[in-house]
Amino acid sequence: MEQGIPPLVFWIFVGLGIIVQGIGKSGFAAGVGILTIPLMMLVMPVDKVVATLLPLLILLDFNAIYHHRHNKVWEKVLQIYIPSLFGILLGVAVWWYIGREGLDRYAIHIKRFVGCIAILFALYIVAKQRALRWVDHLHLGSKTHWFVGTSAGFTSTIAHSAGPIVSLYLFAQGMGKSLFVGTTAWTFTLINLTKLPFYVAIGLINKDILFFDLTLVWLIPIGSYLGKWLHDRVSERSFNRVIMVFVLLAGIQLVSNVNLIHLVLRDVLQPLLR
Repeated sequence: MEQGIPPLVFWIFVGLGIIVQGIGKSGFAAGVGILTIPLMMLVMPVDKVVATLLPLLILLDFNAIYHHRHNKVWEKVLQIYIPSLFGILLGVAVWWYIGREGLDRYAIHIKRFVGCIAILFALYIVAKQRALRWVDHLHLGSKTHWFVGTSAGFTSTIAHSAGPIVSLYLFAQGMGKSLFVGTTAWTFTLINLTKLPFYVAIGLINKDILFFDLTLVWLIPIGSYLGKWLHDRVSERSFNRVIMVFVLLAGIQLVSNVNLIHLVLRDVLQPLLR
């Protein structure tokens, strides 16, 4: 927990982050899970956020591939997964170096990295249809998957934020909705399982992280249920607009290193409680 964050605020933001992951993985508003990282980074140290999320993401991935166990194109999965190994190794090397040098020195850079990705994703939501039409007519080179896979492996290892990269690439393959969702799920299952032993080896994941995950795992089915409930009652366009606002605000806070939660607690709530 970040200093100055009340326990109630901490649990609200962490709980919302996990529920958002469940909503995203249930098949509604693909990519919405990227909101989880900036939400949790507002109340937790960056290394604890990525460590806490990985085991939970793997559980969500298992649920996704169970529902889409027959919907996959192995050729496309391997096109991303194999080069992602290089990106994963690079990301692990960065985390190992940060751990050796001290997190405080580099935490702001990781937060800004995540903030930039969040802002780009918010802009993508605004121009989603135009972006998809552009990708649909884009003729990708035979070596493009090496760049996509390596980038996905690195961004996923640093901050679990490779969703937009992989989604845009696989959408351009013209596989149809079911194969697209299933292939994406299988791709991230392999990437996240590969990251797990490296996270343990460099000390990101330990028994304290796993015990903390046990207090959060019950939120996953709630998020999954909410995703299905929202899918039937809220239009994707309206939902995306709400998500865009929160992603954009969280991204700007991380990039600017101005935490509105701290400011509200300090300048608004504390004077009222005196």
